[in-house]
Amino acid sequence: MSQNGESEIYGADARKELRRILLGIGLRENEMLEPLAAELRHRGCRPRKAWRLANEFTQQQVADRFNQRTGKPSAPMKAARISEYESWPGPRGAGRAHPRPTLEVLKTLAALYRTSWDRLVDTADLAQMPSADVAAFRAEVALRTTALPAADSGFPSGLVPFVGRAEQQRLLRDRVDAHLSRRGPTVHVLNGLAGMGKTALARWLVEAFRDRFPDQVIWENLHGHTDGRPPRTTAGVLEQMLLKIGVPPETIETDTERRSARWRREMRDRRVLLVLDNALDSKQVRPLLPESRDCFVLITSRHNLTGLTGAMPLQLEPMVPAEAEQLLVELGHLPPDYDVAAAREVLRAAGGLPLAIRLIAGQIAYQGADLLGAAAADFTELADRLREGPSREPEDSLLERALDRFSAEGETLRAAFELSYQRLPDPALRRSVRLLGWFPGTEITAETLAPMAGVPKAQAYGLIRQVFEVGLLDPAESGPSGQRYRIHDVTKLFARVKADTEDLPSEHTAAVGRLVRHCLGVARQAGAQRPYEVAGSFPAAPIPDPTGAAERAREWLQRERELLLGCVRVTGSEPDTGELARLLGTYLSELGHWSDARWLLLRALDIARSADDPSTACDILFELGTVHRRACGYDVSAACFAEAHSIATLLGDIRRRAASLWGFAEVTRHIGDYERARVAYFEVLELARELANQKFEGDALRGLGHMERVSGDHDSARAYYADALVIARAIGDHYSQGWSLWGLGSMFRVSSRFLTAREYLNDAYRIGIETADHLLQADALRGLGHVERDAGDLDAAQEFYAASLEITRRALDPHGEADALRALAGIALRSGPHWRPCDLLCKALHLYEGMGIKLADQVRVELAQAVARCRRESIPLPDRVREDLRRLGFDA
Repeated sequence: MSQNGESEIYGADARKELRRILLGIGLRENEMLEPLAAELRHRGCRPRKAWRLANEFTQQQVADRFNQRTGKPSAPMKAARISEYESWPGPRGAGRAHPRPTLEVLKTLAALYRTSWDRLVDTADLAQMPSADVAAFRAEVALRTTALPAADSGFPSGLVPFVGRAEQQRLLRDRVDAHLSRRGPTVHVLNGLAGMGKTALARWLVEAFRDRFPDQVIWENLHGHTDGRPPRTTAGVLEQMLLKIGVPPETIETDTERRSARWRREMRDRRVLLVLDNALDSKQVRPLLPESRDCFVLITSRHNLTGLTGAMPLQLEPMVPAEAEQLLVELGHLPPDYDVAAAREVLRAAGGLPLAIRLIAGQIAYQGADLLGAAAADFTELADRLREGPSREPEDSLLERALDRFSAEGETLRAAFELSYQRLPDPALRRSVRLLGWFPGTEITAETLAPMAGVPKAQAYGLIRQVFEVGLLDPAESGPSGQRYRIHDVTKLFARVKADTEDLPSEHTAAVGRLVRHCLGVARQAGAQRPYEVAGSFPAAPIPDPTGAAERAREWLQRERELLLGCVRVTGSEPDTGELARLLGTYLSELGHWSDARWLLLRALDIARSADDPSTACDILFELGTVHRRACGYDVSAACFAEAHSIATLLGDIRRRAASLWGFAEVTRHIGDYERARVAYFEVLELARELANQKFEGDALRGLGHMERVSGDHDSARAYYADALVIARAIGDHYSQGWSLWGLGSMFRVSSRFLTAREYLNDAYRIGIETADHLLQADALRGLGHVERDAGDLDAAQEFYAASLEITRRALDPHGEADALRALAGIALRSGPHWRPCDLLCKALHLYEGMGIKLADQVRVELAQAVARCRRESIPLPDRVREDLRRLGFDA
């Protein structure tokens, strides 16, 4: 024993040597307490004695300081009692136990020794301590060490399955691997809407990679968006993290900057996985970041932490449909025969949001799969009502009921969004969020927010950026007018509830009205022509656009197609809505969006009729006829042109009569009703000459050329085509010029003047390329194929037909496709016995009959002959062709 009664292995000299070693490796005086106490414990000291000796205190000094700290003169601490505390629970004379140090005593000693009280306790103590003290010990240890947070449902990690997010798992795995190879950044941010599953994905990361970070895993919930409690202070988080890595509490400074500096210094050589969950903003997080290349930091936040320079973001999007359905099935314990349609309607309403899926799955798990159908019915009804215009506003109760479907035991999706909304600092920002509920599209820009909010575009840029940064919008692909943002379905539902609660109905009407007027202004700039100005010649000659404004407007209409359709859908029968629907329908028809174009034009027609505006109704019917003709819906097209002609006749409007008659003639020609078409073309010619309108005259002459061609009067056909070509060249009508050249080339072919035919048809094809007229291109190539076929070069003919077929399929032209298939069948028939002609003619006949074209009867005869040939020559038909023949009514 040494002079002071301590064992030589941890006496003064031994401690001095230990200090020398610890100082030698670079530890400061205040940093060597814990390793020194640990070494003394290793040499046989009990923990309370080890910490006293590490501080170089005698038992009397401890007693004196204890008394100074507690201020209890009636029951002063003595050195002997300190000694007894250090020996507890060992024996004390005649079998009597030493007095037990209470929690109060242990905490006072810990403060004197600059540590936490749980470090003054060992397993011998725990075996004798009261259960309440043991529970306090567990809590104290948990406070300064790391445990993964419980899953959102309250179950510990691992009991709630982690489903989906395969792509995000791959990205995070790559980032961790890159970090460990010192190739990637150290700070990563998971962004996403409330309930997007950020915490669950972070939990998966910790469970998957905690073994790769040997020093520690630290998880801190910053409560940036926790209902019922404020965000944690940076100073408080720093204190807890310092305690978790073993920094003595009495050495932790009170100043936040000094705590941050201490944290970075302590973490410099550690390899730690740090998760800062539920962060409020960059300001809260920035002082918490360690300056260590070996630490991997993952931050989750609803906000986009754009202030964290150097951090790598990962925007968490809604779950893909298959993963979302898997999550619903697993958490809802759905049986194998669950109602798939109802499940997918519920998932559509949930918008791929994991929290929403989990909450409704919990209800289904306890109430049974029948709840699935009831919830789906609610969501379907809500979707239908939201699509309807202001004449039938959605009932508040339905909106509330839909939101309340996403709840479980007091936890609601609504509360998660409400917290984000209420923490918006500016009333203008909150109003911008409410406007999202009325916005008739899924993607929004500053340009489209500005008219809704009634603010300048520059102000709208700031508003939409702030709404994005607080996590209520997702980034979408940028466009020429700036960043686009996607509105999640649940965000829109919540915003709609807030708007219906906090704003007057008149504000809804005014906001959407301003947006419609903005869209209409752009549509007018696109320069759509009136139908009677272009008659049959489409695509029309380009309108002069020296500034490029019209082209930019057309690009905007294409980019914002979904928004524009939504504007027309949710507004009433105002004239602005009707004009927007008509202009947009005409434009989309030219682009081949025929379904949208038909719906828009029908909507515009309803508005025109309700406004008793026959002139506009006549124009819209012409445009509807044109759309149906382009889509080969010839019966409906003929009816539209006929009604337009009736209205024009009542109005006494010769131009509109001529235009509608020309459309009717074109349709009846295509379906093979040549006599009615001929009569209509002659009437158009008379009206054109009465109007002195060369465009109409050229169109009528070209149509009459088609009539004489199919009737076999080739000389008359050639004369009509030649007159039409003269007029087209005189007025610069490239469309009519191209088709007139096509007609002349076809006539020269039947006269066996193949060289001249090739010249005219090649010129027609060139004009088709220049005017982007895909139908003319396809017909010119097919005409060249006919030339080569008649000239005896079947291989060349087949190449032309195949090229024509490719163009018609790309241009969605079923009539031209059927013609090309029939031509290819003719080549196949000439090439020898084979089943191929049957296959091609089956496809052609299916298309012809679908369009109601009289030529289908002739093709049916040709197909019957091809089938009979295969039977005669014992050519086996593939099963696929046999099935096609059976569907068409043939005995295969």
